Amino acid sequence: MTMTWRKIVPNLITLAALLASFFCLVFAASGKFYEAAQLIMVVLILDGLDGILARLLRGTTKLGAELDTFVDMTGYGIAPAMILYYLIVPDAGVWALALVVITLFSGAIRLSRFRIVDPFRGQHGYLGLPITVNAGWVAMVVMLSHSSNGRFDAASLTEGLPALLIWSVSAAMVFLQVSRVRYGKPVKNPAVFILGAVMVILLFVEQYAHVSAMAFLFGILYYAFISPFLLKHERMEEASEDQEELDARRS
Repeated sequence: MTMTWRKIVPNLITLAALLASFFCLVFAASGKFYEAAQLIMVVLILDGLDGILARLLRGTTKLGAELDTFVDMTGYGIAPAMILYYLIVPDAGVWALALVVITLFSGAIRLSRFRIVDPFRGQHGYLGLPITVNAGWVAMVVMLSHSSNGRFDAASLTEGLPALLIWSVSAAMVFLQVSRVRYGKPVKNPAVFILGAVMVILLFVEQYAHVSAMAFLFGILYYAFISPFLLKHERMEEASEDQEELDARRS
């Protein structure tokens, strides 16, 4: 009974993340982009929490790993694509639709490859930019453009140099998702996860939301474009080789 409880709790957190992902889609389709962006970040925290609990409770399961994949695709692949579709396609046209399509396709390819090539499910790093990063970028840009304390207005997402810069960064991240660039796991330290959770909570406090969103944006840019140059790539490669050797011995 104890073991069953240990397995159920993390899966309940995963299902909560899936539910938040669903309502993110509902809000995006209803034009409530600010709320949809907030929910993407809620999904991010719940998605991290389920894995932490599973390891702490020793309740990791194959079912949980599969459920997590559905959360990832819904919350970080489909949700940002839907936000972009309803937010910028009506005004920006073809190039915005192209961004929506490559966001969706890249997310699906990224997650499919992740399931095939990474037996550690990201515990030793990632091949290609994690899908969560671009989703966070889209969410923070939307929040900053739709907040009363935001740093730019909604029009800057569909026209002019600001729109070009913002969505060029997003497009670059989408391509990095399916690249062979290696990334470290950003939340190995529990303190980092706790800090991230506090920052997400601040996104729901009006007077601090824009500050937290800006902090997230700078963190995203650092992780996506600078951190790969600081990563010791051999760690992930050696871990993969160790797993292959272990599998060979078992067979």
